[in-house]
Amino acid sequence: GTTPDCIHNIVVSGFNRAYSGRHGTKLGHGTYFSANAAYSLRFCGRRPGARRVMLLSKVLVGVCAKGSPEMVEPPFKDQEQMARYDTTVDDTLAPSTFCVFRDYQAMPQYVVEFMATDV
Repeated sequence: GTTPDCIHNIVVSGFNRAYSGRHGTKLGHGTYFSANAAYSLRFCGRRPGARRVMLLSKVLVGVCAKGSPEMVEPPFKDQEQMARYDTTVDDTLAPSTFCVFRDYQAMPQYVVEFMATDV
């Protein structure tokens, strides 16, 4: 989820990690996605009766590792080869929230507009 004033910029220019941290960095300093629309709703603004927007996006998740707030990149999966995981997640066995660290890993596909009366 995002606010209506951010949609145009995301659709035209793509996701930008420079805005990371606006709603926290639980899984690292990246761009966050969820497979659960109810979770994403928390980030769509909170005014009852206001227009809300969500982006349905394609996300290249790749190989995941458990995230943590201080991460600016995913951890190494092979330190010697300097190979990193692709994404951090809330739970490696059953992930529902994903944090990507490269802007090219996500592409907005659809803008979903709706009205919500309670959040």
